[in-house]
Amino acid sequence: MMTISLPISGPLSHVISYSVSPLYELAASLHTLAQPSPPALFADWVDGKLSTLRAARLLKDWEYLLPLFRYGIPDSFDPLQTKGVMAVDDQYEYFVTLPTETFVRSLLPQLEAWKEHHPAPPIAADLREDTDYVKGRFSLFISSYWQLSFENNWEGIAPLFVAEAEKIHNAVQSKERLLAYLQTLLPEIRYDAETNSFSCPAPGPDCEAQHLILYPSHYYFSAPTLTKKGMNAHLLYSFVSPFPSTKNAL
Repeated sequence: MMTISLPISGPLSHVISYSVSPLYELAASLHTLAQPSPPALFADWVDGKLSTLRAARLLKDWEYLLPLFRYGIPDSFDPLQTKGVMAVDDQYEYFVTLPTETFVRSLLPQLEAWKEHHPAPPIAADLREDTDYVKGRFSLFISSYWQLSFENNWEGIAPLFVAEAEKIHNAVQSKERLLAYLQTLLPEIRYDAETNSFSCPAPGPDCEAQHLILYPSHYYFSAPTLTKKGMNAHLLYSFVSPFPSTKNAL
């Protein structure tokens, strides 16, 4: 069970917040693009993106990097880290200056997940033998994808994030509103009046989080995912379609 204590006095926004990052949303779109059977909602979008990559001769680069996005999103795209990374130059500089150890560490869980279902991809060997080559190819593809295709997507969906932010702002005005809102994302979440805390089932031993950070996404298509990083709980969810179950990972 994961618990999040609420403030006795003071605004709920001290404990419940949200983060939006165009670069993270770009990664969420690649997660959707990497699926063998994309959700029906994005089927036409995926077909169009693959055609665009093919016409730009980026399809081979995408196939090389695809294992990093099939089963999740690398931590190097974390919305808190990348919140201010907007323009293509900022994105390229972010990955170029990202410490190599941090870059590699962010990819390893995705590669391990891939190898549970498929043979080890070429990028796994390249990461061991020439990390700089992988990092450069990765950075260049992300920048090219943004310029070629995703920048227009972001301009189109940005107002949806504004609307979602307003919902969150309204929800944190009271515990009742906040609980009702969170239960639309996580039906399992409960409020305990005795401890003045929210609780939600989670695997492993009981744990506490000091803050809950919401990560709304348009292109992320899976069930909401609740994770604990340090003392913070992170909830990634799609605001496009509701999902009946929640994945939890600590």
